[in-house]
Amino acid sequence: MIRKNYLTVLILGLFLLPAQVFATGKRETLVLGMMPAINSIPLIIAEHKGYFEEEGISVSLTMFKSQMYRESALQTGSIDGTISDLMNAINAVSEGFPLQVASYTDGDFALLASPQGRLRKIEDWSNPEIREVKTGLLENSIVYYVTERMLEKLSQDPKKINLVSTLVVTARVEMLLSGQIDAACLPEPIATVAEQAGAIRLCDTSLLNATPGVMLFSEKTLKEKGAAVKAFYRAYNRAVADLNSGYEEYREIIVQKGEFPPAIKDTFTLPRFSPARVPTREEVSDVVSWMMGKGLISKTVDYSTLVNPDFLPQ
Repeated sequence: MIRKNYLTVLILGLFLLPAQVFATGKRETLVLGMMPAINSIPLIIAEHKGYFEEEGISVSLTMFKSQMYRESALQTGSIDGTISDLMNAINAVSEGFPLQVASYTDGDFALLASPQGRLRKIEDWSNPEIREVKTGLLENSIVYYVTERMLEKLSQDPKKINLVSTLVVTARVEMLLSGQIDAACLPEPIATVAEQAGAIRLCDTSLLNATPGVMLFSEKTLKEKGAAVKAFYRAYNRAVADLNSGYEEYREIIVQKGEFPPAIKDTFTLPRFSPARVPTREEVSDVVSWMMGKGLISKTVDYSTLVNPDFLPQ
């Protein structure tokens, strides 16, 4: 009787194992890139809570401080997927790299002025005595896009931007605080850190309907590790639900794993995160139009080629 019950439990246990484990005999591993920004936080919480393991996969999170290195790692196969943005995704696909957007991600950005400059509020952007604004951005990037869209929303002229290209976010902060540039667009919570150090918040992306952050995977990963990607999104959505219910208990782990300055641990705020979804055709079309207007791409990118919704929980 004991042997029979043991066999029954063993058989039931096999059926209850995550499909990925049963199919391969071991956990499939995803190596994912991220940046010290808000849209990385659901990944941090999913790892912290053990949701990846519970969904039957192993996830290795790799932190990058430069989007150039992050995108290079994805294109060379060093990582399977990464937190990214539509600009990088569209640019990569237009150049023939086999990448796809699997979901939208939530991010916050702020446009800040140097404590040593003449900008004290967003209306000062229109001051006729200020003919140009040296602005720390990155040419083909989400920060450039959201900066222009925020200025347009507030009836300010984006043509005043004198772009100062800065690859590394921390370097952009240092240049802003030292007065080497007049303004900079920074991701949260780094923007809050700069503000605490004296930078002046002119506006932020709370005034926009969405920011074009995405989760990007190589086509090879989507083809060969599709079940693992689906498991990743189940874990992601569980983490989003936890964060939306309250994130006070996660402050320390967010700062530690997100590589944020410890000084913001008790003060940072988070948006309400969306369960995993794909960017809409309208969101993609707006970014494509902006990139074409800047001469960053020469032709449009097909939505169905760029975006793959097949891996999200139904």
